[in-house]
Amino acid sequence: MKVKSPEQVQRWRKRRGLTQDQLAYLTDCTQQTISLIETGKMSTLSEDLALAIARHVDCPWEDLFVAHESTVVAIVTNDMQSDSRRISA
Repeated sequence: MKVKSPEQVQRWRKRRGLTQDQLAYLTDCTQQTISLIETGKMSTLSEDLALAIARHVDCPWEDLFVAHESTVVAIVTNDMQSDSRRISA
């Protein structure tokens, strides 16, 4: 998932009276991760973490995050064979 607005994540956290440490504990991540999200230094995160953050700040996830679709790309290995795999963009 991509963060729509880092400031919005911080606003919702503060509106719910949570510190970064408390939100990190509730979402099973580190305070540093929450800080990186809120400062815009971490713009993509797992769906599980995004949904947990939204749930704990009591905000629809769509207001904070954008789901991104998977795309197919060619992976080239050391033996010069290519392999198509689905990855998140």
